[in-house]
Amino acid sequence: MDDECLELQRSEMKALAAVYTLDSSDVFTYSTNTSGIISGSINVEVDANVCQQLIEASDTGDVNWQHVECLPPIRMKFTLPATYPISAPPQILLSCSWLPDAALDIVQHGLLDIWAAEQGMCVLGSFIDYIQHDIRPSSEIQIRLGGDGLTAESHITRIYAYGSAKQHMYFESQTHICPICMEEQSGRHCIQLSCTHVFCLECLRGYLDVLIREGNILRMICPHADCQAPDTATAISDSELAKLVSNEQMKRIRRLRNQRRAETDSTNYAMCARTGCDLVVKNDTQVDRLCVCECGFTFCRMCRCTWHGVNRCAIKDVRELVEKYWQACMDEAEDGSSKERKYLERRHGKAFMRQYRRYIEEALSLEYIEANSVQCPKCKQGINKIFGCNHMTCSRCNTHFCYLCGSLLDSSHPMAHFNNSKSRCYAKLMENVEQVVEPENYDAAEADQAEANLLIRLALE
Repeated sequence: MDDECLELQRSEMKALAAVYTLDSSDVFTYSTNTSGIISGSINVEVDANVCQQLIEASDTGDVNWQHVECLPPIRMKFTLPATYPISAPPQILLSCSWLPDAALDIVQHGLLDIWAAEQGMCVLGSFIDYIQHDIRPSSEIQIRLGGDGLTAESHITRIYAYGSAKQHMYFESQTHICPICMEEQSGRHCIQLSCTHVFCLECLRGYLDVLIREGNILRMICPHADCQAPDTATAISDSELAKLVSNEQMKRIRRLRNQRRAETDSTNYAMCARTGCDLVVKNDTQVDRLCVCECGFTFCRMCRCTWHGVNRCAIKDVRELVEKYWQACMDEAEDGSSKERKYLERRHGKAFMRQYRRYIEEALSLEYIEANSVQCPKCKQGINKIFGCNHMTCSRCNTHFCYLCGSLLDSSHPMAHFNNSKSRCYAKLMENVEQVVEPENYDAAEADQAEANLLIRLALE
């Protein structure tokens, strides 16, 4: 091998290694065999502008290229003959997943043209520059999807994945300021959410840990101030959560989501009643109240017990049920909300629950009568005085009695009881009489005269 050629080849490898080794070990590799022949490969990325020109000019059907910013690299394998670069060109073999062989042959001819123009000089750098910037779309050079055992959909998925990986590598190579701790962090210790806001992993994990412990899954949104308003809130996706929380925390998040779904749409969904199962179950549309979970447990949506068919749900505590139903009726009368009442009636039967309601109303009526009335001393009829003096006449048996002490009064002279100084109700005829609100045209002198006449008449009876 010519010493001058060998020295030029070694210098070219050192120059390429200085450029590409910092990026990734699989971008540029080379080796020397026992005969001193150098061979290797370089992954050459096409310039972004060239990528867009190729995408726009290629007929790829209905494929959505909207978010594709870069294409996978063209792999250039090279072998340097002993007389390269003085008299022999490098042996080049191109391969690419998105260009057909005919297009690669055209690119390779372009490389040979460069060698013809620059013979005697190291040209691998010029080859790389040509592939990066000078490939232009034509009838032969167009993007090809599919082939090599891949469908077009699988192919575009790989292109998306490559683009994401490149963006991630670039993100990790930069530094970012976390808006929570306000410290500059390496991209390796940060994460960028779908809303483009960047946080350090430690701060965002602490933020999520608090929300998960509190069960506040509705607040699992980007903590940046720009994302806190309801109209701009951006939820943290499951793929992002998987990078930030543990497996146990992720299980708790799913369980809380299922619980909320069952609570907000109880008509169509219910949490599985089996202990340890956190799945949400869609109600059977054919059989009322029937729920069949994926775990195999079949239960009633109303009582959450094992499925009991058309039989009424079992009642564990009648008193508690009656109190719940009465409270639901009171809430409905107060704010118009009938959800709880309808739920209990559907679970236990409308006629059954309304029977309890009548029982409660009767019990409360008796309780009110007992607390707010006095029994007639003769027939025991409860009498409630709304207004007037304490001389009462029973509407049932026409008995005269005192409302204060319950004593029988002489029907011919009932005021004697209140005029007798030895009676405990002495001078208490008008005791506990509610103050009447005087109307605007109230005549005090006329009222006093009427009251005096009444007292004189009662004293003479």
